[in-house]
Amino acid sequence: MSSQINDEITDIAMTSTEADSSQTHGHEATSSVNADDASSSNAATPAGNEGQASRQSNLQRIQQRKQQVYNWPHNKKLLKLAIYSECQTPECSCNGWKTPAPQPTVKNPRADNQPLASFNDPCRNCNHVLEKHVTQLQGLPVAEVNRLLGAVVDVENIFMSMHREDDHDTKRVYYYLFKILRKCILTRSHPRIEGPLGQPPFERPSIAKAITNFVLFKFNSLPQREWQTMYDLAKMFLHCFNHWNFETPSVRKLQVSNPEDISAYQINYTRWLVFCHVPAFCDSLPHYDTSLVFGRTLLRAVFKSVCRQLMDKCHSERDRMPPEKRVSG
Repeated sequence: MSSQINDEITDIAMTSTEADSSQTHGHEATSSVNADDASSSNAATPAGNEGQASRQSNLQRIQQRKQQVYNWPHNKKLLKLAIYSECQTPECSCNGWKTPAPQPTVKNPRADNQPLASFNDPCRNCNHVLEKHVTQLQGLPVAEVNRLLGAVVDVENIFMSMHREDDHDTKRVYYYLFKILRKCILTRSHPRIEGPLGQPPFERPSIAKAITNFVLFKFNSLPQREWQTMYDLAKMFLHCFNHWNFETPSVRKLQVSNPEDISAYQINYTRWLVFCHVPAFCDSLPHYDTSLVFGRTLLRAVFKSVCRQLMDKCHSERDRMPPEKRVSG
C-alpha cells in the first residue's frame, strides 16, 4: 500500500501553464495572509499558547480574506475565476485565462486596489478574449460563485505554502492537493480524495475513544473531583493532538530503523496532511480531527515524542509563573 501511495503522489509534476497561472495571481489571495504560518510542517511542534494564538490569527486572516473576496462586485468575481476556467471557444483546450503579458512585481500589493483585467483582454495562451473563459459561470447562483472563489483562495494559499515548504515529501502532498482543488474549480465540482490513501476513519477505535476509555478504566474509582481533573487533562491532550504539527517522514527516518515502521508512518503522515492539517486552513477540503480518524498505529508512533514535548512545554510555562503559583513536580 505504501508504494501505491508513493506512486500516486510522486506521479505529479507542475506544468508550466499551471505554475504560471497560480504564480502570476497568487498574491491576489495571499497578500494579507501568511499561509505558511498556518501550514508549516518543517518540524513537530506543540500547540502552545503562543503557537496556537499565531495559528488562530492566521486562520482568521484567511477567513477575513475570503469574506473580502465574497464581497467583491460580481464582475470582479468572474474576472478572478477566469484565471481558473476553461475557454468555451469550440475546440480550444485552454484551461485558464492568462494575462496578455507578465505583470510587473509590486512590493506588498493589495489585491483590492489592483485591476484584474477586462472581459475583452485576450488570453496569452489561446488568444481568445477573457469573456470566453467565463460564459459558463455567468448564470451561477451567488453561493456557488462564492464557493468557487473560496476554493481559489485555498488553491493560492496551498501554492504559497508549497513554494515555501522545504521538505520534499510535504511539498509533493501540497501539490497533490493543489491539483485536486484546481480541477474542482475547473469542473465546478466538490473535492474528493480517492485512491490508495483510503477514507477516514483509518483505524478503530480512534485515538479519542481509546484515551477516553483508558481514563474511565484507570481512574473510575477516584473521587468525582479528581476523576474530572483526569478527564479534563485527557481532553486537553486530545486538543493538543488535533493541532499538532507532526515531524516529517524524512526526520522520522533519522530516529527509526525499522522499514515497516517508517513506511506506516509515511502513510499516516500523508493522510494527516491531506485530511487534517491542510484542510484546517483550506476549508474547501473536507476536514477531520486527527484524534477521531487515526488510531493505535499513529498514536504509538508519536506518543513518546508528543508527551516529551508537552512536558517540556509545561515545565517551561511553570518556570515563567510566579513562585507562589507553581505546582511542584
